[in-house]
Order: sequence, then structure tokens, then C-alpha cells
Amino acid sequence: MSDIASQPWFWPAVIVSIGLPLTLIGLTELANLLVRRGSRAAPIVLMIRNYLVPVAGVLVLLSQPGAWEGSGTWPKVVWTIFGLLVIVVTINAINHLVFHRAEKGSWRDRFPTIFSDLIRFVLIIVGIALVFWWVWDADVAGVFAALGITSIVVGLALQNAVGSIVSGLFLIFEAPFQLGDWIETGGTRGQIVEVNWRAVHLDTGNGIVVMPTAELAEGSFVNLSRASDPYAAKKEVQFSTDDPPARVRALLVDVAREIPLVSDAREPSVKSVGAATYRISIPLQSPGDEGGVLDAFMTRLWYAARRAGLHLDGDLTDEWNTRDRLLQSLHKIAPSLSLRPDEAQALGETARLERFAQGEVLLRPGDIPTSTRFIIAGRVMLGVPTDSGFVQITELRRDDAVGLTALTRTRTISRAVALTEVEAVEIPVGVLDDIVRRHPSLAREIVRENDNRVRLARSALEAIGEKLDPTRRVVG
Repeated sequence: MSDIASQPWFWPAVIVSIGLPLTLIGLTELANLLVRRGSRAAPIVLMIRNYLVPVAGVLVLLSQPGAWEGSGTWPKVVWTIFGLLVIVVTINAINHLVFHRAEKGSWRDRFPTIFSDLIRFVLIIVGIALVFWWVWDADVAGVFAALGITSIVVGLALQNAVGSIVSGLFLIFEAPFQLGDWIETGGTRGQIVEVNWRAVHLDTGNGIVVMPTAELAEGSFVNLSRASDPYAAKKEVQFSTDDPPARVRALLVDVAREIPLVSDAREPSVKSVGAATYRISIPLQSPGDEGGVLDAFMTRLWYAARRAGLHLDGDLTDEWNTRDRLLQSLHKIAPSLSLRPDEAQALGETARLERFAQGEVLLRPGDIPTSTRFIIAGRVMLGVPTDSGFVQITELRRDDAVGLTALTRTRTISRAVALTEVEAVEIPVGVLDDIVRRHPSLAREIVRENDNRVRLARSALEAIGEKLDPTRRVVG
């Protein structure tokens, strides 16, 4: 037994016969663990288990004295296979550790795929050359010389293209923008939807602009999404010189504040630029909302200016709001107010006609209405704002009233928003008080309608798992 143990092949054979199975079992368990965790390293471990370790075991046996007579070819073939397997496993491990596990937004995540492929190609060529030099005593100096000369020739031929690519890469590594940002450069403004090693894709709302990264790197651009304050849409508007500036400025801010896409981080601001011209700055949630916000602002401003008796663009006429139209509208709502024709005619001195654009707010939560509006034409949505969103209560149409709580001088909890262009007759609360005193039945009708709206509000809130505050008995 001692003679066998003293043989040079004994202990390597024992190591292979015992260590090889134990190593394979350990690598199998490790691979199963990585598969359960969804790790990309599992294929690398399986490659080591299935190929590298068995070949290493064969090499241990072949490397012992007397295992192979002479300088045969097969040991070199096995060593060559082992070297190639080492190259493949190493490259896959580097690819997994450096690129596949890269954190989002890091330089490794932004590293162009073409360059990682090129690096892997160079490593493979160099690795194969070293294997043949070490195993087969091959002269690989010519290979490296050819690679060097080829690199110089390709570099000279593509110096302009490569220079642009490198400039773009530096821009990507600096990361002055990210997906979703809005940038403006050279008269082009858009949202970044894709970034690669060659170009940046901008969605301008009227198509995709593909802009080379080198062009951005060599020029200047503005990242609209990374300002300390929200991006602001600016608009100049003109009123009549007879309009009081304080009222005009307040009107502009009120109209801008009610547009849904306006940012809550900063209030709209107005500056006078002379000759009854005002410049309003409207902070936006996103630079891409500028067109929609300005369109909604100018539309609503036209209606709001006429309701306020101000003269947008110096227009001093309003052919729609006439006394004849007002009297016709009062006669339409007279049955709802229990009024005789002569009483409706008398309201022409105190009531007034109003028009609202789609999306404008007729009633806000927390307001104590100073008047009640009776709808002549159009539709209005009545709802309650909650933490989970806006809950619709009911839809108001012709002859329905907005601002029922004016009579009780209590705050409303609802919001009334115009679904279409709305025409309404506004009656001041003092005048409405006189009507109720002359016609007590009207008060009962108003109370009944308000109770009905409270019931609808309670049902709508219960449908989404919320409750109406029992102390609040008025809706709007």
C-alpha cells in the first residue's frame, strides 16, 4: 500500500476522484440557488461546472509524469480547450459583473453596447493569441503588430466619425439630461424619449427629431426640466387703457390658477409692460403642457374678461350681453322662481347674463356664494374634491341652480365645472332674499333640492369608500 501511495500519480488521482464529484455537487447547488434568485450568474456557474471543471480534472491527470509518452499532441489540445474555456468564462463574468448589474443611470448603464462588444472582441483575440503562444509556442508578435496597424488605419479613416462618437459619449457620461426631460436647442424643443451612443430622440409633439449626441456636445442646449423653479409659459395680453390695472392683474392670475396643468409649486405672476399690455408667467407641471395651457388660458380669459366688465384687446363691445337677451332669459327661469311676468321683468335691473367656457369653475369648495346662477344653456358638473380625486355628484342642466347655499350664507363643499359653454343668469343674494320672502314655497324647493344633492354626494362618496362629513349639510 505504501508503494502505491508513493507513486507520483496516486495523490492527483485521489484528488480528482474525490474532489471532482464534490466540486460538481457544490457548483450544482450554487447554480440552483442562483436560478431561484433569478441571477444572471447562473449560466456562468453552469458553464464552469459542465466544461471548465471536468477539463481541469483531465489536465490534472495528463500533467503527471509518465501519463503521456513523449510530447504528444493531445495534451496540448486539452490545454488549448481549457484556455479557450477560461477566456469564455472570464468574458461572461466581466459582462455580468460590470454591465448586467449596472445601476440605472450609472455610467455602466449608459455605456454603448457597440463598445462593450468591441472590448469583448479584443479580449477574445488577445486571449486566443496568448493561449497559442503558451501552449503551442506560436509566434504571436505578428498578430499584435497586425492589430496595431489595423487600429491605426481604421482610426485614420474614421477619425471624424469616431471623434463625433467620442464627443457624444462624453455627453452621455456627463448625464446632463435623462429620459423624460424636456430640452431646447437650436429652435427645437422636445421631450427625450430615447438616448443611445449615436443620437438623442426628441418628441416635439409633431414628430420625432433625431439629434446626434455630438451636435449636442459641441453646442449648447437648455434642460427645461432641471430648473430650480417650474418651467413657466409666458404670454402678453392687452386690455383697454380704461381698465384698472389692479383688476386686470387679479383677473389674469385667477384665470391662470384654475387651469388643471398649472403647477402648484409657484403662483402665476403678472407684470405690466406698458400701453395696457401685461405679461403673465404661468408655472407648468411639464414644459410639454405649454401649448395646451396657453390655449385654455386665452379661451377662458375671453369669457372671464367679459364677465368682469374688462376689455380684452381693447374690445369695448359685447353684442351678446344685451338687455333684450337678459329679459328673455329671466322669463325662461321665472317658473323656477315662482315669479309673475312683471316680477321677472323687474329683475332686469339687478340680474345679469354670464357666459362660461368649457372647463371654467362656477363654484369652488369653501366659497360662500354671494349670488345664485340659473343655467339657461349648457351643462355643469357638480362634484366633491377628495383625497383620492374629484367625485362627480350630478350633472346640472337648463333651469338648474348653482350656488344654493347663498340663501343660508354657508360655505359649500362642492365644485361646479362647466362641461360645455354655459349661459346663466346671475341673481344677487339680496334680490333672492326678497323673492323668497314673497314666495316662501321657493325656500322649501331650494331646501329640498339641496337635500337631494347631499344624498347624491353621500352615495357617490360611499361608492369609493369615503364618507360625507355629517356636519356639512350643504353641497352647492
